[in-house]
Amino acid sequence: MTTKYSPQATAPRGKLPMSFCSNRHVSSSQGKPVAPGPRDRHHGGHKESGADMPETLHVITRERHLHKKWQRPTGYGFAASINLAPVGASEIAHAGRAFPLAFVDMEDGATLVALFSLHRDRNLFVAPDGRWLASHVPAALQNFPFSLGRQADGKFALCVNEASGLIRDTAVGEHGFPFFASDGTPTRETQAIADSLTRARRSLDVVRNAVAALATRGLLEPWPVVAKEETGDRRIGGLKRINEAALNAVGADDLVALRDCGALATAYCQLFSMGNISVLGSLAGAQDRARRQRMAIPANSFIPEDDGNLKIDWSTFLKDE
Repeated sequence: MTTKYSPQATAPRGKLPMSFCSNRHVSSSQGKPVAPGPRDRHHGGHKESGADMPETLHVITRERHLHKKWQRPTGYGFAASINLAPVGASEIAHAGRAFPLAFVDMEDGATLVALFSLHRDRNLFVAPDGRWLASHVPAALQNFPFSLGRQADGKFALCVNEASGLIRDTAVGEHGFPFFASDGTPTRETQAIADSLTRARRSLDVVRNAVAALATRGLLEPWPVVAKEETGDRRIGGLKRINEAALNAVGADDLVALRDCGALATAYCQLFSMGNISVLGSLAGAQDRARRQRMAIPANSFIPEDDGNLKIDWSTFLKDE
C-alpha cells in the first residue's frame, strides 16, 4: 500500500509589503479567497486559493477587530493534527537535530519540511496535554492563531483564525492583547506578530530558492520511506531527499553556486536529519502502547457474582503488555 504524502500549506510566496487593510478576505490575483496557514487538507499540495477558505480566517481590520483582543495559546494542542511544517533558513540546523527533514513538491515549487508523523492527521510531538515534546518549535507554529495572506495587489495582510478560541471582545476578561490601540494603530504586541511572520516568510523564501537550486541540478530523488503498522508495511510517497552520490559529483563551479545561495547547507542538513526518521516510529509505538493501556479493557476483568453484580478484577488492568 502506498500513501501519497500531502504537504500542508505554507504562507504565500512573493514580496513582503505588509498592511493592515479593510478587506474581509485575502484574495489571490484571480480574486479567489486565499487560505494561508500551516495546514492544507487537499491532496496534491499547497492550495493558495479556492472556494473552501475557512470562514474563520479573516484579515485583521479596524472595522472588525478594533474592539477585540487576542490571547496566546497555552499549549500546542492546535497542532495535534499537523503532520509537517515548512522550515526556514534561520532554523534549519535546529530543525535538523529534532526532526527528519524532507523535500516535498508544492504548487509553487519544492520546499523543505519537518516531519512530525507519517500519518496525515497526527503530530507525534504534541502530548495529550498540549505540551511540545521536541527540542525545537518550528517557526511555522510559533505565531498561532495568526498567519499571512497575500492580497490581489501582491501585498501581505495579517490574518487571524477566529475559531481558535483565542479571540475575545476587549470588555470580556482581564487577559489578552488588543489588536489596535485607541488611536486605531496596531498595538506593539500585534505589530510584533506581523514582524515575526514577515521574518519567517523571508526565511522560507531563502530555503525555497535553495531547494530550487538543488532541484535544477538534479540533486533531489524520491525517499522511499516505509511506515511499520500492525496491518503491515505502508509505503509513504511524495517525499524527496538529497541524492548523495549526485551531490558528491557536483563540479566546482556548481558547488560554489550552491554554497553561496545556502543550498549546500540545506542539502547537508537534510542528509544528517534522515536518521531522525526512526524517532517517528519510536514515538508512534510508545503513544500507541500508552493509548491501549489507558483504553483497553482486559479480558476476564469483570467477574460475575452470585448476586448478579459484577466484580472488577483490577489486577488485569495493571499487568504489563
